[in-house]
Amino acid sequence: MSAKLKARLSKLLSQEKGAVVREWGADFAVALVYPNIYPVAMGNLGFQAIYRLLNDTPGLVCERAFLPDPEEWQEHVRTRTPILTIESRRPLRDFAAVAFSISFEPDYQKVLDILAQSGIPLRAGDRGPADPLVLAGGVATFLNPEPLAPFVDAFYLGEGEAGAAPFFSLLAAGAGTRDRSGLLLDLAQTIPGAYVPAGYQPHYRDNGALAEFAPKPGFPAEVKAPHAGELFYHPTHSHILAPQSEWGEMFLVELGRGCSRGCRFCAAGFVYRPPRERPAAAFMPKVEEGLKAGRKIGLVSTAVSDHPEIKEICRKVLALGGELGISSLRADSADAELFGLLAQGGVRTVALAPEAGSERLRRVLNKHLKDEDLARAVTAAVEAGIANVRLYFMVGLPTESAADVREIGRLVKYLRHRVVKESRGKKKLSLITLSMSSFVPKPFTPFQWTAFTEVGELKHRLKLVRQELKGIREVRVHTDLPKWAYTQALLARGDRRVGEMLLAAHRRGWAEALRKSPANPDFFVYRERDRDELFPWDFIDHGLNKNFLWEEYQLALAEKESPPCQPEVCRRCGVCGGRESVPGGGG
Repeated sequence: MSAKLKARLSKLLSQEKGAVVREWGADFAVALVYPNIYPVAMGNLGFQAIYRLLNDTPGLVCERAFLPDPEEWQEHVRTRTPILTIESRRPLRDFAAVAFSISFEPDYQKVLDILAQSGIPLRAGDRGPADPLVLAGGVATFLNPEPLAPFVDAFYLGEGEAGAAPFFSLLAAGAGTRDRSGLLLDLAQTIPGAYVPAGYQPHYRDNGALAEFAPKPGFPAEVKAPHAGELFYHPTHSHILAPQSEWGEMFLVELGRGCSRGCRFCAAGFVYRPPRERPAAAFMPKVEEGLKAGRKIGLVSTAVSDHPEIKEICRKVLALGGELGISSLRADSADAELFGLLAQGGVRTVALAPEAGSERLRRVLNKHLKDEDLARAVTAAVEAGIANVRLYFMVGLPTESAADVREIGRLVKYLRHRVVKESRGKKKLSLITLSMSSFVPKPFTPFQWTAFTEVGELKHRLKLVRQELKGIREVRVHTDLPKWAYTQALLARGDRRVGEMLLAAHRRGWAEALRKSPANPDFFVYRERDRDELFPWDFIDHGLNKNFLWEEYQLALAEKESPPCQPEVCRRCGVCGGRESVPGGGG
């Protein structure tokens, strides 16, 4: 076992503030694994929150493990060193449970890589009493866990604050007294959000579509995903300050969860319904603690500028001598005063997400965002002294044409021109960074029925954007790789047959896995779904009515926007109770 790798983990731990290190005793030991490298993992608030939650639960002790970076991975392989936790440098096999926190589908293969390097059998059915339970949760899994189903003993599908502690406590109480299958059946019957893949059998039609997802005796037909409800009592913020995190030692605070806007591509806007904003009173004491340690405060939310107290929060941070960091803003809710506060707090770049260049296509997406909104926001930012703007766009969106793609370049030029015009030539944008990604249809969104755009066509559209902006010195264009977006699309909407492709990719790489797969991967990626098709994730109950999502898809194809989520007056989506139509909503 490599002393070099152990020394590095020990050094990382010594640099942290807030880690929990204690002897196991009789506690049920959980290795909480984020299947990506340490800086990415420690910048994830959900991972930090579940770590603290488990360590605060009597009878449990939780340690962390991560995917080694490429150089360290080679050292693990060369020295045959298993993946170790950071707190005690123990191998994962020593733990009662290995629990993966998964935010993104591209990390699925890394789950298998970590298990294999740890000497843990990959398939759940191959594990015996001496092997740890392999568990998983996180937003990627409660959209669609099925590609990972062959490899996971049990999932927790839902918000961690709403039931992760009872989930693990039941396993701890049954450890050593129940056989594995009986313990997992008890878990599925007792804990909301518990999903045991071995308790379900998929059946397929002759055309390859899912015909039935049949529960075995004793297993529930649906798995209800728990939601935390009121967030006042569930503060989510940095628990561990780690200099090597991708955000450095910035103290992160979640302002809210979900989003009222209802953008039709965004899973967070649907599975986290109803949207919940955390009142400032719930987290300002923690912010003040962070500021006393001289920390920069990072405000995190799907749309920071939508928070009703955002300006007051900024003022309090500034009054206490703090600096600010922010995630993406909404152009129609960020004004000159807010940009001024952000500039005072040290913000030098703001991120806006038009997603599409044309107003027509933004209506398809339900963005409720016009060119004028974007121009007003960008000019206000520059006037406040924030001269760098990051713009997020996608290509391959439903109904998108070449003309829509070219509109991205036109919009960027228009925003650049408006800044110069409004300032009478005195100011300009120093840097405009375009982050271009390929659209991937996601479960539990109105676009779950649509096809992924062919990889060659995506490459062509990304090239069009570069051509439209060629020669503009202050513009930078960063694009994803459509071939990897294809793989993400496969994992996002695949079923257990994609799990076999995942296993082959772990062994031989994705290119060979896709080429030699008995099931055609294009079936899962390029195919438009029928309205009544049974989806692999339909057994998960987020409270959303599938007919509502279909109605939203039809509104998108008709280029019609629908109202934002309004829990106090609307019941259309089903989350807050019975469905009813709302004016202009298409219900």
